[in-house]
Amino acid sequence: MIAVIKKGTSQARIDHLITWLKNQNLDVHISHGHQVTILGLVGDTSRVDMELLGSLEIVDTVKRV
Repeated sequence: MIAVIKKGTSQARIDHLITWLKNQNLDVHISHGHQVTILGLVGDTSRVDMELLGSLEIVDTVKRV
């Protein structure tokens, strides 16, 4: 699963989301770009509610891969 974080999101808010995702027993791979940050979620993502994750203010899009 991939979560694209909105441009301009503070690192503190990203860190908070990463902590929450890791508490869901997921590994999180972080790619920082000039425009956005992408979180690659590895593990059993079937338990992750895509609608909930996508509804977060800091999340632009979520996709299963």
